Amino acid sequence: MKHVIYIFLSLIFYNGHAGALVIGSDISEITIGANFSGQDLLVFGAFYSDPSLPRDAKGDVIIEVKGPPQTVQVRKKKSFYGFWLNSTEVTFREVPGFYYLTSTTEINDELLNKNSISLLTPQDTQEIEWGKIRMPRDRHDFLNAMKRNKNNLDLFAVSNDLDEIQILDGNLFKTNIPIPNTVPIGNYTVSVYLLINSELKQDYSYNFKVKRVGIESMIHSLALNFPVIYGFLAVVIAGLMGWISAEMFRRLRKT
Repeated sequence: MKHVIYIFLSLIFYNGHAGALVIGSDISEITIGANFSGQDLLVFGAFYSDPSLPRDAKGDVIIEVKGPPQTVQVRKKKSFYGFWLNSTEVTFREVPGFYYLTSTTEINDELLNKNSISLLTPQDTQEIEWGKIRMPRDRHDFLNAMKRNKNNLDLFAVSNDLDEIQILDGNLFKTNIPIPNTVPIGNYTVSVYLLINSELKQDYSYNFKVKRVGIESMIHSLALNFPVIYGFLAVVIAGLMGWISAEMFRRLRKT
């Protein structure tokens, strides 16, 4: 409720200034526990426009969600005498661990590239380690493969549903961003862009956090900070479970 009041007061303050934009969300933190199966992130807001204008002239909204940066490696295999082995490798740096883009209108690549609205910005592409890959077509294939791998994990999506963002009363908007259970922990950025006459006039961003809690947090911290101990415990537990199973079967055979 406090977010709605903030948006209402902001619009009053900005009344008369074309292109004023304010946004909010229902949560500032998502916690991942043992039973976490995904969650919807509600993003809502408002933008000022002349009430006498038709809906098409009031502007459109683009919403972009980016997760914490990661390093992603994509490998291509080739057959050597019947064995499939890694032949080439490309390392992508500063890749958002989660990316989601949706809009109320169709947007062209020129507009996105001009305003650095994409999974990888022009600055990020300079950090890519292409290795032996020289041809633009081959590089494009590796980039598509990286996007495809993330899409298979529900970590990359560009929505083509122009009705996904609901426009209410001409100036208010809201949408639900699906956050899957595969998302990495860290800080996320939600950016909202206001387009008027196909030009970006305003943008506004805020952050939310994804973190692990309970046993999930303990296991992750142990694996990250003490990998040797984590590996040793994993081997011990696996051996213990194997011994218990063998002992149970041995006793069952006796009976």
